[in-house]
Amino acid sequence: MTWNDAQTYCREYHDDLSTASKEEAQQLSINPEVNDDYFWIGLHMVSNSLDQWTWSGGEDQNFDYWDSGEPNKVTEECVIVIRSLVKLHNAMCSWALPFYCMDVYEPILVQQSKTWDEAHDYCIQNYIDLVSLRSQMKMEEVINETITSQTDYVWTGLRFLAGHWFWAGGRDLKYKVWSAEEELHCPTRNLRCGALDRTRKIWQPKNCEDKLNFVCIRKP
Repeated sequence: MTWNDAQTYCREYHDDLSTASKEEAQQLSINPEVNDDYFWIGLHMVSNSLDQWTWSGGEDQNFDYWDSGEPNKVTEECVIVIRSLVKLHNAMCSWALPFYCMDVYEPILVQQSKTWDEAHDYCIQNYIDLVSLRSQMKMEEVINETITSQTDYVWTGLRFLAGHWFWAGGRDLKYKVWSAEEELHCPTRNLRCGALDRTRKIWQPKNCEDKLNFVCIRKP
């Protein structure tokens, strides 16, 4: 895929395009399933400057293994790893290449009954945020995590504000598993927070003042 399509894919089915220190890139480079000598990682240019690069997810990760003379063209805004050298090169983002995704966070069930806002504040203070269910894989992972929930529904990061539903952290919905009511495009004021129905494996618009168990995300 192109770099942008790879980023979209990784964010939809995992967490993001992969970061890679030199040691991690060495491990990725020996993957026998990758035949190309190049593969994308999540590094890209900021503000059309060869001196400013950042990871797709904003992580603070070391990337001091540029090849000699790299980066060299301001029009080449995305970064590949050359497997045979384990070196970074900047490249045209339109190239179609294999890539690595990463799962950065793991879900953790909190067996306390709180409103959506209380749950959101708790997750930010004690972990990272409320969970986002952006793929079937993540849904199944969270359903397994919530087997011991004390409530039939559990809060997720799903919220309706400013005319649309989105995940805590600002990401839009692509993967969707709504209840029979479907996605409410203009829900009433008391149905603007999204919970996971663990039994039916669907999302349900709920009153934000309901007190439910909830799922946060944390670093593994």
